[in-house]
Amino acid sequence: MIEDPRNYALLIEFDGGCFFGYQSQKQSPTVQEEIEKALEVLLKKQTRIWGAGRTDTGVHARGMIVNFKTNSPIPNLSKFLLGMNALTDRGLAIHEITEVPLNFNSQFSCTAREYEYLLVNARFPRPVWKNRAFWYQHRIDVSRLREELELLKGEHDFRSLAKATSMRNRRSTTRVIYDASLLESEEEPGLLRLRIKANGFLHNMVRILTGTLFEIAIEKRKETNILKILSSKDRTIAGITLPPYGLYFLKAYYDSYPEIDRMYQSRKEFGGVPR
Repeated sequence: MIEDPRNYALLIEFDGGCFFGYQSQKQSPTVQEEIEKALEVLLKKQTRIWGAGRTDTGVHARGMIVNFKTNSPIPNLSKFLLGMNALTDRGLAIHEITEVPLNFNSQFSCTAREYEYLLVNARFPRPVWKNRAFWYQHRIDVSRLREELELLKGEHDFRSLAKATSMRNRRSTTRVIYDASLLESEEEPGLLRLRIKANGFLHNMVRILTGTLFEIAIEKRKETNILKILSSKDRTIAGITLPPYGLYFLKAYYDSYPEIDRMYQSRKEFGGVPR
């Protein structure tokens, strides 16, 4: 007897240094491949997953959503979650699982995504943040950085802040920034958390955007601001692409699916994704 299809969402976290990005590729370990291998063992059938974001090599995730469909109902979600974690690499953790409507798709149902870039502004390196945050030993003008982030809010054309080769598909380069903020850690001196929430991102957009803001904040670009750079629509006018190890996929938003928000909330209650 063939069961009706079911749709399940997972809340995952991973260390980007352990994988060659999210999306499957030949002869290199990826997040998608790792999860699909575990699902094949547990469900005894090849099962494809969809993810909220396609992170590059070295980029981390603290709260990404993926989903999969199966004709095999999962009677005990807690036991299934334990099995998933036992079968996956230690650089990956599956924190929550929940059943969602059949029309839910982690990628296409997503209404907003939030990323965070970590910078350590300190005189000497912080070894505990090696390959976790970008270190800069000279002064960063935090006030100027916050001013630039305010200018970002709203709808803009981000052609000048995307990887040049990604422009060949001629898709729209306009995105809406819902929120942009800078948090200074009270527990970790010098640690800056730059957060960006938008309806979508272009390839390398957050790393180029952060690199450009960084150059403005260290007064390397005194005579300009982020709006002038955006209006140029010229990648060569923008700043450097910061390394991937400082970037984190923080959260995916789904306006029509409260089940996902409950997963994030459940993890938060046990010391998970910080807000």
